Amino acid sequence: MEVNEMFSKIDELECLDNYEFISINLAVGRVLAEDIITTKPLPFADNSALDGYAFNYNDINSPLKILGTIFAGDKKEYSIGKNECYKIMTGAIFPTGSDTVVMLEDEAFDENGNLIVPKYIKKDNARKLKGEELGVGEPLLSKSTLLNAAKIMLLASQGISFVKVFAKPKIAVFSTGNEINEPWQTCDDRSIYNANALGISSLLLNNGFESEYKGILKDEKQSLKQEIIKASNYDVIITSGGASKGEADFMKSCLQELGYECIVGSIDIRPAGPTKIFKKGKQLVFILPGNPMSCYIGCFLSAIPAIKKISGRKEYLHETCEATFNGDMIQKGSRANIVLGNYIDGKFTPLNKNNKFSPAMIKPLANANALYLSKIGENEISDKTLIKIIKLS
Repeated sequence: MEVNEMFSKIDELECLDNYEFISINLAVGRVLAEDIITTKPLPFADNSALDGYAFNYNDINSPLKILGTIFAGDKKEYSIGKNECYKIMTGAIFPTGSDTVVMLEDEAFDENGNLIVPKYIKKDNARKLKGEELGVGEPLLSKSTLLNAAKIMLLASQGISFVKVFAKPKIAVFSTGNEINEPWQTCDDRSIYNANALGISSLLLNNGFESEYKGILKDEKQSLKQEIIKASNYDVIITSGGASKGEADFMKSCLQELGYECIVGSIDIRPAGPTKIFKKGKQLVFILPGNPMSCYIGCFLSAIPAIKKISGRKEYLHETCEATFNGDMIQKGSRANIVLGNYIDGKFTPLNKNNKFSPAMIKPLANANALYLSKIGENEISDKTLIKIIKLS
């Protein structure tokens, strides 16, 4: 299926029904599991935006008697009468009867020490009105909001110290193949190191998800089935290898025999084509290609958005941005293609002019910071063509 069809399948996935309450000082990067309503107005009262003098604008043409100073946090109630004012500090509550502030830098006094207000001061200057940012009962943050530092500040402003969030999904990562060894093991000339597992787990971590590495599965059907059954307590299983049509590629048949439904059988884009997604209940299984570039791109395009979706995130698809294609490129238009390149100052420059890469390569991934999803029939891309790219992260 086309990439957009796969995204539609991901859109149909349901959130996991797992929640927890956590302290807001640990909540950055977590997803709210409920709507939150404002209970304390912002600002909490009419107060001063700067240090100065609070007065009634109707008295602007008269000398003003200074009654004293009001500090932020002062709980006493103050008021002014005709031709009176208070010196006021930033954040202090306005005295009753005042509506405007003269900043300290503009202060001037007559011979009796009364304040003279400059004529250019405008009414309501430096006055922050109660509830002008948020009123009681207004939505503060909505369910499925991804919490960042600013949103944590917003929660704290309401006296909220604990929040209900979606629990992080439990993710198991496997590799398959008789030919692979771990990076910490000895590797002979006929074997390869297992780069995929660390690439997958690092990509997950870069997007806010932790995973457990469960090791290398051998290409033996009964053994694969047993390991899948053992991992039934995980929300997500990600494997690499065993995704194509070789005689030893058993993952698809293992999952089908165990009652899993195939929701994505392949993606019509090179080099991530063999990527598959299976589902049983709410558990997801991703079968990624064994070739490192195919594996990484398949994980980036399928697993990352899908895990964000089941984690409750409102925005889960990769964000795109407009870019100008830098240079000319010719490629095979009989299929959709991943074009790797670099996005700098609004321009996307492909790594090479014919987009030829082996799916087994890793270095092009390390040299690129963005990718372009070309369309079927797009045989060439001309210089200065406006495209939409996805930043690699």
